[in-house]
Amino acid sequence: MKRRLLAVAVTALALVGLGGAFGAPPERWAGEPPVAPTDPLVRSIEQAQRRLREVPGDWRTWAELGSAYVEQARITGDPGYYPRAEGALHESLRLRPASLAGADGSGNGGKGGVGNGIQRGAGGGKGGDLNAGGGTGGERNGGDDAGGRVQDERDRIGGNDLALVGLGALANARHDFGQAERLARQAIRINAYSADAHGVLADALTQLGRPAEATEAVQAMLDLRPGLPALSRAAYDLEQHGRVDEARGLWTAALATAVAPADVAFVRQQLGDLAWHAGDLAAARAEYQAGLAARGDYLPLRHGMARVDVAEGRSEPALTAYAELAAASPTPSLLVEHAELLRSLGRAAEADAQLALAGAALDLLAAGGGADDLAAAELALARGDHAAAVRLAGAEWARRRHTDVADTLAWALHQAGRSAEALPYARAAEALGARSARYAYHLGMIELALGDRAGARRDLARALDLNPHFSPLDAPAAARALALAGAS
Repeated sequence: MKRRLLAVAVTALALVGLGGAFGAPPERWAGEPPVAPTDPLVRSIEQAQRRLREVPGDWRTWAELGSAYVEQARITGDPGYYPRAEGALHESLRLRPASLAGADGSGNGGKGGVGNGIQRGAGGGKGGDLNAGGGTGGERNGGDDAGGRVQDERDRIGGNDLALVGLGALANARHDFGQAERLARQAIRINAYSADAHGVLADALTQLGRPAEATEAVQAMLDLRPGLPALSRAAYDLEQHGRVDEARGLWTAALATAVAPADVAFVRQQLGDLAWHAGDLAAARAEYQAGLAARGDYLPLRHGMARVDVAEGRSEPALTAYAELAAASPTPSLLVEHAELLRSLGRAAEADAQLALAGAALDLLAAGGGADDLAAAELALARGDHAAAVRLAGAEWARRRHTDVADTLAWALHQAGRSAEALPYARAAEALGARSARYAYHLGMIELALGDRAGARRDLARALDLNPHFSPLDAPAAARALALAGAS
């Protein structure tokens, strides 16, 4: 399946190009999700609002507006858009029910779905960082995935897969991944040719820790609409399995077909992130600079440049950049990362202030109907509240078996003095083969605590080999621990 996925993605790039930057995967194992520049999205929201003032009964435009609000929340880091999205999507469902006769064999919308009535089908239960979303926007204005089959299928059986897809993306954004899966599957029952529905399903399955099924969903999306949203998921799928060179090959091929500044910026960011996580600062900086030349207001590129500045010892420009990024998109993970930098510079009070802001950001997410126990566990770790971190990460692990959750739970248990319990989770984090310096560092430190000096030497050295700059606090700690473990 993986080889076919890669072949289809490369062939698709040659045939059709990118096709837009909306619909990126909801979360990445090594940082925030890709975020598209805002201008086209703002225009699409304004156009939808004008249309609905003129034709308030247009169910399709209500669905498009709701999906656009989900995307806007992801871009801005403002969960205040979630209730707006939910309202618009439910209005679309009021005007055109989710599932008419034939959608699931019973006419009731399927188990766990929205059905024919108005329900809170995307209630909140990790954000992107994010901080999450994606998988929407490909069927605007009556789109025709797979040669017009989308509209034919929708008209044949009725229903409102567009609103279900939007609600699925909203559920992903709120980290209710189980609900996102249910909504996506219901949308696919209505319209098997919806690439966006398969994208939402892929995102949910990835975060639920079901990688084989996620790969199948990505493949289906590639088969239906092989543009940039599908490519993003294909590359992420490869990264999750440690196939970084192949993921880089996809992005390099994508760059050759990129024309729009937003697409160039997005692809350059992906290539820069791959270089960063491989510890290649020069290549990372070059990619980020090239992306900024195409689109200077693209926040993930500025975030990447700030990380490179930190690694190169340019703390003041990095601090300025982090402050600006936090003002523009105050996601919990970005604020915790900013706090880590401040703490590494001995500025503890300022670090604590950033952690307080991260807590407020989580409160805002909850007010918008979401929850992020993984980010909350990371915040608890940053505050030194190890018991809370164990509780939060353990609760998240009970809901989903993603490698990030395994890694955070392992580290929380270790920090709480329970290293023997932590070890299986640290190993589970690496089970898929993702090349993560953070994962390797945590495993090495746990092994060192358990007296496995050989294992600690191996994994701490691997962390520093993967990326010697992976964290301003933890990379130096890894070097010290490696010396303690007796490295030559």
